[in-house]
Amino acid sequence: MTKSRKRKSLLSVVLLTGALVLTGCGEEPYELQDNEREVIVNYAAHIVAKYNVKQPEGYRYVYPQTEDEAEEEELSQDTQAEETQPEETDDRESQTDEQAQENIPADDAAAGDEQEASPVTLSEALGLTDIQAVYTGAQLTDRYDSIVPESGKKLLILHVTLQNQGKKAKKCDILSLLPVFRVKVNGTQEATAELTILPENLSTWEDKIPAGSSADTIILFQVKEDEVTSVDQLELEVTAGEKTSRVVFL
Repeated sequence: MTKSRKRKSLLSVVLLTGALVLTGCGEEPYELQDNEREVIVNYAAHIVAKYNVKQPEGYRYVYPQTEDEAEEEELSQDTQAEETQPEETDDRESQTDEQAQENIPADDAAAGDEQEASPVTLSEALGLTDIQAVYTGAQLTDRYDSIVPESGKKLLILHVTLQNQGKKAKKCDILSLLPVFRVKVNGTQEATAELTILPENLSTWEDKIPAGSSADTIILFQVKEDEVTSVDQLELEVTAGEKTSRVVFL
């Protein structure tokens, strides 16, 4: 008998003997203790991790959670729930406030807007006391003096007369107010006054007006000729300093 056959026969006898010893005859199977079961589980996990190429971290021991750690985790979750609850309450309060604002009666809102935009006279808008600024008319034209409008537009000229109804000559200095005029024509077309060096330009007017006399001035705008063919409604927004006023002419 060769050596290899002897080794195989000897190995078979050892395996058979081990099987008989482990199996036993009518004996109850051996029950593992908790610490022994943990050793086997960790060893098996180590073997799996060793040959798992998708797990570069390798073997890690899993510690059982103690009662103290479980209580701390539960308290932490309760604390987080209490901290997030006020935010939800704030969101609900914010939504309630928004709904309350949306439910404001339309009549009240319109009344507030109307009160804020109450029209005044041009004299009041410019802060004039001794001199009266009186609107005398409007015209659409293709040219005024040396001023020609841009292509597709027309010039809108507003005529304003400055009147001194007092018994003494009065100085009228509108240039110091640096007013800005913005017109709204027929409720749709809007434009800002052009800056010119014309002596009759109202925004740069500065001179004395004798007692009982007047001076003619203008405010010049450019409007789209295909949208403004006539002047049926006319409003003027006047900004002088920090004050903005609304003047209705037509």
